[in-house]
Amino acid sequence: MTKKQGLRLVLFSLILGVIVCALIRVFGMPTDRDTALGVMKRYNDFYDEPENTWDCVLLGTSCVDRQWAAPLAWKEYGMAVYAMNTDVQPMYLTTYLLDEVRKTQDVSLAVVDVRGIKFSSLKPTEVRVRRVTDSMRFSLNRLKAIKRAMEVYSEYNLYVDEDEKIKKPGRAPMYFSFLKYHSRWKDGLFRDDFIRPVNDMKGIYGAPDAFHVEEVEPTEVTDAVCELNPLQKEVLDEIVQYGEDTGLELLFTSSPSRLGNSEQPEINAAIRYLEEKGAKVINFNTQEKYEEIGLDFSNDLYNAHHMNSRGAIKFTEYFAKYLHENYKFEDKRGQEEYKEWDEAYDRYVKFFEEGWKEAE
Repeated sequence: MTKKQGLRLVLFSLILGVIVCALIRVFGMPTDRDTALGVMKRYNDFYDEPENTWDCVLLGTSCVDRQWAAPLAWKEYGMAVYAMNTDVQPMYLTTYLLDEVRKTQDVSLAVVDVRGIKFSSLKPTEVRVRRVTDSMRFSLNRLKAIKRAMEVYSEYNLYVDEDEKIKKPGRAPMYFSFLKYHSRWKDGLFRDDFIRPVNDMKGIYGAPDAFHVEEVEPTEVTDAVCELNPLQKEVLDEIVQYGEDTGLELLFTSSPSRLGNSEQPEINAAIRYLEEKGAKVINFNTQEKYEEIGLDFSNDLYNAHHMNSRGAIKFTEYFAKYLHENYKFEDKRGQEEYKEWDEAYDRYVKFFEEGWKEAE
């Protein structure tokens, strides 16, 4: 091969790479759905954040951003704590999300919610995986995350009956999303598919549900535990080992909300397992914690598992105080590089006040 041919090959590869990345970006998870759009906004904002400005990241299922008002914690303590959760976030992708965050944010603490360890939540459905991987920029880490998810399909099927086994999606469409969504070219694309919107309130959950109230039956707290299966233990082990290998401090939590009697034994078992491994854990689903937070099951949730924005204020005030007292994050209020956090707080106040005014 001559130098000229080699140069042409390199240029062709670069152009092809740019085209593939563009197709993946446009033909990703459809943005015409509130859930998908909310996730995309949160991730897009993450990629726009100034490097090494976060103190802590929160990971987990949809409970996490429903209960955490990042601008409020900023206003009170000057801490930059951002939620990178997704609905039914696959807990086996936690370490890949941490790798993605730590590419640009030198966080000293990661808070990992254990609600996703329930075996029903570990079910590797394509949409759960795509909420994470389609939101990540194309990179080697994204490819590794997809590979791990594909492996879990086989592992999950070891613990279910024949009629509950899940068929793996095609590998190529998982790695290259335009192979799955290419038909949207004729069905209709949206402005947000080309110009990705961002969450300008530091990850605040912005759907109308945030201003809804549903009277929920309080949790009947139980200490019952069950036996975790090998997949559940493997997932927890991976996260704990990640913390040990990287030196990243981990705090595991169980988000406060309504928990049924069938859910608590698995979560209690995960908490016990983590504690036995020396991990730090806070179970917010105890009567003592409900009272300390001031959680009112008749006013602070919009459905059984999710806090409304009033409940989020109660939890944020409680948990932000805990983080402030136990991790001593620097108060960065007034620093020029954190001006966006002040602006996010102003938007959040307006969003909160107008949202409840309209709801009532």
